[in-house]
Amino acid sequence: MTHAKRKAASVLQAVFLTMTLLLVVSLAQAQERTTRGTVVDEKGEPIIGASILIKGSTTGTISDLSGSFTLQAKTNDVLEISYVGFQTQSIAVQGQTQLRIVLIEDTKALSELVVIGYGTVKKSDVTGAITSISEKAIRERPVQNAISAMQGKAAGVDILTNVRPGEISSVVIRGTRSINAANTPLYVVDGVILMGSMNDINPNDIASIEVLKDASSTAIYGSRGANGVILITTKSAKKGKVSVEYSNTTSVDVINSLTKWASAGEMLDRVRTAYINGGEYLLGTTPLTEPNLEADINKFGHSDAATIAALNKAWEGGSYNPSAIPTTDWIGMLTQNGVTQNHQLSFSSANENSKIYTSIGYYSAEGNQTNQQYDRYTIRMNGETSPVKWFNLGTNVNIAMSEQEYGNIVLSGTVTGPRDLYSVALSQYLMAQPYDTQGELIVYPGNNNAAPVWNPFINLEHTSDLTRVLNVQANMFANIQFTPWLSYRMNLGTGYRTSRSGSWSGSESTSNRMVAKTASASYSNSENMQYLIENILNFNQSFDVHSISATLMQAAQHYQSESLNISASKILYDTSKWFNLAANLNGKPDSYGSGFTENNLTSYMGRINYALLDRYLLSASMRYDGASVLAPGHKWDMFPSLALAWKMQDEPFLQNFKKLDELKVRFGYGVTGNAAVGAYTTSGPLAQYNYVFGTTPAIGMIPYNMPNPNLGWEKTTQTNIGIDFGFFKRRVTGTLELYKSNTTDLLLDRSIPGIIGFVTILDNIGEMQNQGIEFNISTVNIQRDKFRWTTDLNISHNQEKIISLANGKEDMKGSGWYIGHPINVFRYFEVDGLWQNTADDLAEIAKWKANGYNFAPGQYKPVEQGEPNYKLEDSDKVIVGNPRPKAVIGFTNTFNYNDFELSVFLYGRLGQKYYYNLIPGGYAGGDYIGYGRKADLNEFWSETNTSAQYPQLNSKTATLSNADVNRSANIHDGSFIAVRNISLGYNIPAKWLKPLTLSSCNIFTQVLNPFMFGGDVVKAGINPDDTNNLLNYNSVGDLQGATNNNTYLTTSFVFGIRVGL
Repeated sequence: MTHAKRKAASVLQAVFLTMTLLLVVSLAQAQERTTRGTVVDEKGEPIIGASILIKGSTTGTISDLSGSFTLQAKTNDVLEISYVGFQTQSIAVQGQTQLRIVLIEDTKALSELVVIGYGTVKKSDVTGAITSISEKAIRERPVQNAISAMQGKAAGVDILTNVRPGEISSVVIRGTRSINAANTPLYVVDGVILMGSMNDINPNDIASIEVLKDASSTAIYGSRGANGVILITTKSAKKGKVSVEYSNTTSVDVINSLTKWASAGEMLDRVRTAYINGGEYLLGTTPLTEPNLEADINKFGHSDAATIAALNKAWEGGSYNPSAIPTTDWIGMLTQNGVTQNHQLSFSSANENSKIYTSIGYYSAEGNQTNQQYDRYTIRMNGETSPVKWFNLGTNVNIAMSEQEYGNIVLSGTVTGPRDLYSVALSQYLMAQPYDTQGELIVYPGNNNAAPVWNPFINLEHTSDLTRVLNVQANMFANIQFTPWLSYRMNLGTGYRTSRSGSWSGSESTSNRMVAKTASASYSNSENMQYLIENILNFNQSFDVHSISATLMQAAQHYQSESLNISASKILYDTSKWFNLAANLNGKPDSYGSGFTENNLTSYMGRINYALLDRYLLSASMRYDGASVLAPGHKWDMFPSLALAWKMQDEPFLQNFKKLDELKVRFGYGVTGNAAVGAYTTSGPLAQYNYVFGTTPAIGMIPYNMPNPNLGWEKTTQTNIGIDFGFFKRRVTGTLELYKSNTTDLLLDRSIPGIIGFVTILDNIGEMQNQGIEFNISTVNIQRDKFRWTTDLNISHNQEKIISLANGKEDMKGSGWYIGHPINVFRYFEVDGLWQNTADDLAEIAKWKANGYNFAPGQYKPVEQGEPNYKLEDSDKVIVGNPRPKAVIGFTNTFNYNDFELSVFLYGRLGQKYYYNLIPGGYAGGDYIGYGRKADLNEFWSETNTSAQYPQLNSKTATLSNADVNRSANIHDGSFIAVRNISLGYNIPAKWLKPLTLSSCNIFTQVLNPFMFGGDVVKAGINPDDTNNLLNYNSVGDLQGATNNNTYLTTSFVFGIRVGL
């Protein structure tokens, strides 16, 4: 064998040996072995339910009660071990058969920053009552504004929605503090006070929301923080990442009827029964045989020919058959399925020295009423740059433009408020027709004499109520870092908002067609401007076991408002609408006016935060505010706060409680102010007054109101005790809050002798009190492999009462204010069921009749307080209801499996009362009117049905009962639990997106408001979760009515997508 051959053979042998060894190793690695292990925490305590997953596969298991697990794994496998509240670890098997894995607690949940007034703190160092709402929680509800998305997410924050497109929800934090002044919270966006509406902020631009609820956290805002503070932080770019994201949601919004409406025949049956019981319709079976057929039919409504023709169908064939009457679907004709769209495109980029975030958004909502529409366009740019390490500056700019067609419907010549079209629909005859046989609109369908109602189709084409708004919010900031522990920040904020509104009623509208058939219109314009400058010095230093930070702030704010309004009638041309109000028969507008106001607020603030051993926390602040609107000598006041906190979980005596992760006790005290009075209330402004000297008119000036040189601040003092807790590796976390606040020196009108020229003067008198409890808990119920189930529950209760009023401890019945009770409670006579046709009840009725009261069996029975004298007197009235809830609940369950997420959110308001006549339809003064809830006749009292819920149907009810007592029976339970949101989403895996050059893609579908369950009010078809809750009282405090009878629930079917590049 030659040397070359021997060499070649040696190489082949080496290659063969190497391949053999590789095969052996490969086979060894491919062989699965039983791997056992234990998962413990840093204290050596076993972790139950930890997920152990072979990386890159779906194979895995969970640890048992002792933290142990067993798994078949290959030598080259890598195990991923995870558990909620701990950092995920990756462990290579490398042939090991016994593993001990120590998971490190993830302190991110406690170390993440929470925004507070003029700064941030770690979540674990928060000393006040603050609720944080994440971007995810806001994004989960595709609604018009972030306030609606907050509903049910923060304990103690009571939010009522509004279904009209473009309307803002009402927000009250921890009860009503002021009777006359505003109760709305302060909104701060990126550190600058928001001028305008939350509708101007695109929810998709929001990164987080913090709600400051107690005085220790809000006192730093002094006079602006009396009603709570909502801090909004918008999005900014993340370093090292360039991203483009597009999101879209489209929904179909339908009216969800909460009740079943009666048919025209069923409503006719009730009115017919009423006439029979009233003795006014004696035959009542076959009126076709009567000589006065038309007169008898007209008893069911003084009707037009079309309505009479419909009524006649009930007696066709010679017998009474009410089901033969056709039912006109007025609700269906006057409402529609709305369509809502929300589009947003955003871009963000950041490097070591600068970052920028920009977005454009478009929101469009078509209302459920056929003449409602809301469109909004938003542009945002947040930018920041740092040319040198010790200096950075930036700007946040938000531009919002909106247009709202309010849907103005003129009812009986006046605008009656929200949801007019729906209200008009509910008021129509169910058998009446909108058009006659010639196709012409019938002005009064059914010709109802008792309650004449216009044909709503008249105004659909002949009225308009349009508002256009432009809002610009911009702020610039600069930071100088003098040393690692000392910095200076300047905020310069500006706001500009202009609103233009035009309202038009054409010559054919219901308010003008009966006169000279000319149009009428009005126009108003307002411009509001705000300037704010803040100088803030921050100190932050730690040494040994001490940590201290301090803030000094000086601020000056200027606000001014200009307004113009003009109106005209007898306008010649409909096409001119409100654009040429001088083109009328008078040659000039009917009325016009303008206004200008301005005010200033100057503030100084100091705050210190101190921590000892990172365990004992103290925060104290003092703010000194001066408001130009108050009287000289009373413009300035101080607003202090103090908060203490103790992180008990770090104490040695609790170290044996292995399941305890967090236990922090907090105490807070503070004073806030409210100076929400007119800009010139204290200075005695003048108003124009016309006077005639003989026959010569003259123009003069008179005082507009009685000035009060001593008018000062409303002040709210609040105490808060809170507990933050976490157990079982933070699988259970939550907070408990107890609070009490007293608002003194209420701004109320005080009576003065009329000889002065005025009968009242605004003064600091009266006191309100609020106290309550809030509870929030979050749990991880199941954490297994790829499945996770979490629950969030919050519940709050607030008790509000008036301590004193303008006349000390004397009630102000004309305003509905009573000592010891919340404002606007219902004070009426009590009702004890229905009078019965028994000897005892007839004897009692006789005693009432002797004093001039008409009662009869089958009508409501009043209750006298004290010794009966058979007279309805003021002393017999009691508080029978409160329109505010006893409890507000938010309950969310979220389920995650692989890339799917299912979320169900429930919201409830419990214990509130509403005023509404729940008797299911239908007569007024003997005439048939309006929709009624579907109900059988056996629900009404009769001689043979004495246990019925409702009074006897009787055309002479007015002479057989008492109107005040009947109103007393109209206070009903308005409690409800609503399924607010059911959402199903799917994150498309990255491996599918990579070929498309996409970084993320989430598709989801949702149902908003699919169900509502509740008391009598909900069962009657009313949506109690609505801001349209106006209460009207007469001079002695009797409730005259409420407007909840024309509200409805909207159910939305949503599809959305979010795509990232």
